[in-house]
Amino acid sequence: MLLKNLRPANDYDRFATETLEPWDMLFVARIRQLAREIPPGALADIGTATAVVPVRLAADPALADWSFIGVDLDPAMLEEGVPRIEALGLSSRIELKVGDALALPFEDGALAMAVSRATLHHLPDKALSLKEMFRVLRPGGIALVHDMRRDAPQALLDRFTRMRAEANYPPTHLEEKVTLDEARALVAEAGVDAFSTVFSPNAGLGAMGFEILLKKPVCA
Repeated sequence: MLLKNLRPANDYDRFATETLEPWDMLFVARIRQLAREIPPGALADIGTATAVVPVRLAADPALADWSFIGVDLDPAMLEEGVPRIEALGLSSRIELKVGDALALPFEDGALAMAVSRATLHHLPDKALSLKEMFRVLRPGGIALVHDMRRDAPQALLDRFTRMRAEANYPPTHLEEKVTLDEARALVAEAGVDAFSTVFSPNAGLGAMGFEILLKKPVCA
């Protein structure tokens, strides 16, 4: 199950495209870097909401040979993203699909990449979501998760709270986030720790969160 966002879709879209842009750009840059390691294919953004991330990716010339799928449980969120996709002429490269992060709507080995930003903390079974992302990867495929840490530096948390307030958004709920050690434990619980890297940057905006990187072996 992927929990629905409690804010209206148009309200969330404004927040995602403006306030969350610095973290989106870090995420997109990391995806671009990883995409150079494998042949092009289909990339699914899990918990895509209004498809901000797929749009940023599809507009990147470096990813011209890739196709993109935005997956979210809430049809209203997906519908909010359609006008932007159409206005940019990206309808042929971005598919939107209603789907559950705990039972992804893909066959085994269907994707070259599965990515997710700021979604893991919403999920009632986080380890299962990681297991699902790994399942749908083709051999040699890559899964990337970025999310916020409960144990992030206080100065960064305070800065994020101010940014949310300026966007008329309430403070984030830290109790639903995980620590860096808990993220490592989730990977182990999912049974994919042998194929994973979990880390958090020491400085910059990225230090507010962590990265889970999964690489499916070619022989899997």
